[in-house]
Amino acid sequence: MALRPCKECGQQISTGAKSCPHCGKHNSGGSMGCGCLTLILIVFLLGWIGMRNEPQTKAPNSSTPTPAEPDNSVKSVLPQVALDLSWKRGGFETVMLADFTVNNGSDYSIKDFEITCKHYANSGTFIDSNRKTVYDIVPAHSTKKFSDFSMGFINSQVATSSCGITDLVVMP
Repeated sequence: MALRPCKECGQQISTGAKSCPHCGKHNSGGSMGCGCLTLILIVFLLGWIGMRNEPQTKAPNSSTPTPAEPDNSVKSVLPQVALDLSWKRGGFETVMLADFTVNNGSDYSIKDFEITCKHYANSGTFIDSNRKTVYDIVPAHSTKKFSDFSMGFINSQVATSSCGITDLVVMP
């Protein structure tokens, strides 16, 4: 066992003694308990300092170029798809039959595209609309024709219609 000075009288006592033989002061673990506490405190402080000095993860710098990802969202492809449509009446003049061409100028094939037609009277008043999905594929940079496609029932007073592709599915 090692010797250390008593905190009360300063005389040398054993670190294992429960009390000082000279003055009777109770030895509460001596320097051993104090040393453990000091060691724990030092380890804690070093860890805390180490965490503070650790480089922080930063968001990527906006000036750093990132690889361009292809934009194959419906929003970016839809403006590159054109519809040329003409129509006639069929089925006792109550059904709209459309002949149309879809021109896909995008880099992606499209499928299941939705055509919406708005119908107007001779006076220019909006009467009704039809919406149909064409379950077919139009490859990238190509044109496809469709004939006598039924757009559904049409009001007898319809004089003009304006039609367009309003939705589509972009193929990977």
